[in-house]
Amino acid sequence: MVASELLAAFTAEPGSVEPAEAVAAALDRALATARAAWPAVTVDAAAWMRWLGGLVPLPVVADAPLGPLEVTDLYVAFAAGTGDAPAVAACDELLVREAMVAAARVRVQPAVRDEACQIVRAIVFVARGERPPAILGYSGRGRLAGWLRAILARELVRLARAGQRSVPLVDELLEAPDDALDPELAAVKQRHRDELGDAFRAALGELTARDRTLLRYQVVDGLALDDIGAIYGVHRATACRWLADVRDRLAEATRARLKTALGVDTVQAASIIRMVHSQLDVSVIRHLKPRR
Repeated sequence: MVASELLAAFTAEPGSVEPAEAVAAALDRALATARAAWPAVTVDAAAWMRWLGGLVPLPVVADAPLGPLEVTDLYVAFAAGTGDAPAVAACDELLVREAMVAAARVRVQPAVRDEACQIVRAIVFVARGERPPAILGYSGRGRLAGWLRAILARELVRLARAGQRSVPLVDELLEAPDDALDPELAAVKQRHRDELGDAFRAALGELTARDRTLLRYQVVDGLALDDIGAIYGVHRATACRWLADVRDRLAEATRARLKTALGVDTVQAASIIRMVHSQLDVSVIRHLKPRR
């Protein structure tokens, strides 16, 4: 792209910046530097310049039109936000590296760190309806690594605090009215509310960080299967299978623990689990969604 085209893309009023040749030359150099830094990344130069133009401090200074902006970071961030796969991979690598640093500073377990990474991936790289990926909100006033680290740190602290809370679930786990149950099951429900709650809580705690994150995305964040698949780079059908498997294992683990705790047979334990199956989403929400 020649200098005049770069300048036209950069500002809606090219004639308002003098001398235009100096500005265009600086933009040429910025594009060349960014391309050299990220040779595998593909960016529509004119679109990038238009985006860049909205971030430049005003008034524009002819001999330093981009001011303090981190041009190479803005280049890869814009590419990731517009779906360029190498750019997304590069930013994700940076995200993982910064998660290690942030997790060490706040002293959280690797499982919490990994869960935070998955949540931040959804925030940063995935569009929500009409809202573009959050990475397009990066302003370039500091390094991209620092911007990601700040988001990660907030999420790590939030997850750590949520993990320290004791979240009651029994009322919602056993919300089905007694008059809708077999009298024997209704009696078991009233006698063993605590055991049922404990069984579910323990089963949920046995899930991996990824399993809990999948449930969080679907149940708490309300993401569609297409969105969840996009986060992990898989088809929606694969995401659907993953979630079905997680939910089946959660129910089975609850049933097994309940059977042991109550000393009832498998059929009776399974009946009790079916009794609360319709409340499974509510129960997961109470465990995964932090209180405000």
